[in-house]
Amino acid sequence: MTIMDKEDKAINNKKTTKHPKKKKKQHLLLYKLISFILVVLSVGTISYIIYNEVFTFYYMIPIIIVVAIILFVICFILNKERLRSWIKNIFAFFAILIMVFDVLMLLYGTQTLKFISNLTDTGYRVETFGVYVLDNSTYTSLNDLENKTIYYLDHEDDTNIRKALSKVEEEVTVENDYSETLEQLLNSLESSETDAILVETSYESVMEDEFESIYQDLRLIDTIDIVGMVETIKSDVDITKDPFIVYISGIDTKGNVASKARSDVNILLAVNPETHEVLLVNTPRDYYVTLASKGKKDKLTHAGLYGIEESINTLNELYGIDINYYARVNFTSFVKIVDALDGIKVNVTLNFCEQDSNRSFASGDLICLNKGTQTLNGEQALAYARHRKTIGDRKRGENQMLILEAIINKALSPKILTNYSELLAALDGKVTTNMTANEIYKFSKRQLSKSPTWNFQTISVTGEDSRMPTYSLGSAKSSVIIPDDESVAKASKALSNLLNGVEPIIESDEETTTAS
Repeated sequence: MTIMDKEDKAINNKKTTKHPKKKKKQHLLLYKLISFILVVLSVGTISYIIYNEVFTFYYMIPIIIVVAIILFVICFILNKERLRSWIKNIFAFFAILIMVFDVLMLLYGTQTLKFISNLTDTGYRVETFGVYVLDNSTYTSLNDLENKTIYYLDHEDDTNIRKALSKVEEEVTVENDYSETLEQLLNSLESSETDAILVETSYESVMEDEFESIYQDLRLIDTIDIVGMVETIKSDVDITKDPFIVYISGIDTKGNVASKARSDVNILLAVNPETHEVLLVNTPRDYYVTLASKGKKDKLTHAGLYGIEESINTLNELYGIDINYYARVNFTSFVKIVDALDGIKVNVTLNFCEQDSNRSFASGDLICLNKGTQTLNGEQALAYARHRKTIGDRKRGENQMLILEAIINKALSPKILTNYSELLAALDGKVTTNMTANEIYKFSKRQLSKSPTWNFQTISVTGEDSRMPTYSLGSAKSSVIIPDDESVAKASKALSNLLNGVEPIIESDEETTTAS
């Protein structure tokens, strides 16, 4: 072998010995990078949990100690130079799993806090007024009403209708006059006494129910939004330990959840965090009650036309209670909420068919269910909640309580995590409450940390069907339910028992309903 050959061989040997070292350094750099990202994400997640008080201080200390030990062991193994690569790969895999958990924790946490903050009612209110004409008229827009006549529905202490009228008069010159009742207003249009009428769009459902023939002849040609602010109801109870009452108001409209609208669902949700008792009290939508601010009789559902505060104060006077919170839910979100929960298990008490979420009565669109315990999807649950034609308003309210209980039970179960994002999306913009973000968060944290089993009881007040004049309709008589005083007294007693921690909450001779 020549000297030249020996030199070439030495160079080749030198080159081959460099590659393993270079590869080893690259692997070591990768492990260091994984360690760094792991520590940064874990510290960020722990800091986020501490800042938002996800767990109590009692639980945080052992959590921090355990996490610190795990991080130290993983980082030590990953940064140790003389160690088999397969061992490091195993620990790197666990490090990546922890990092994925940290990222999900931060994403879900941020998403949740943003959602909760958006739930809180800021007092912002939108009242939409519609300009209606007869369907057979030639008017197609507001400009067509130049030098025409427009009548409006006059309310006591209601300046919004006049603001809406002023906006109309900024666009066209009109003659205006008012009617004191909805019936008079509709009759003036039908008799051609006026060319158009100005009324809140929230009255559409009232007109459809009470004056169907005239309503079918109406056509909406323009809308005016009046934005205002109200002072929301405040509560000073500690919902983690003090009993409280939530008024759940369900509006069956496609409008903004902050808009004034009839309340088709009126359920009181009374909660005692110490005894883990929950009482649901249903008040039929047609209950003939005294409106708190008007001092006049009307259907409970019509109280919502004057704002959710009117509904709350009216129920307070009916039961002799103080409602602490309210939650207003738009029925248009109901289908998505139930579907996001992968359905709810409910005992359907009858065979029936009902229109779908689009209000279609076409045979192919009808939702039909048979009696029995079953899992309902969103469309089926909404149909069950809406149906009252064959069972009446009181029984419908009882069915709504069963559905509400099923939703609560499903939402409090660990299964909610699988469709968590879908549920938040379904609720976004469709629910509003005067409960602050901090209060919601505190109660949710308590539920997560203690996971108590809640005992549900339900009661529905009764009455006698009748036809009576109502404040919102004037002299026109409407179908109402005259309250049974004994039934109301029993519901009031049950609410008082829960608030005071007295058992039994509901006396044995009372009629109650239960969910399966």
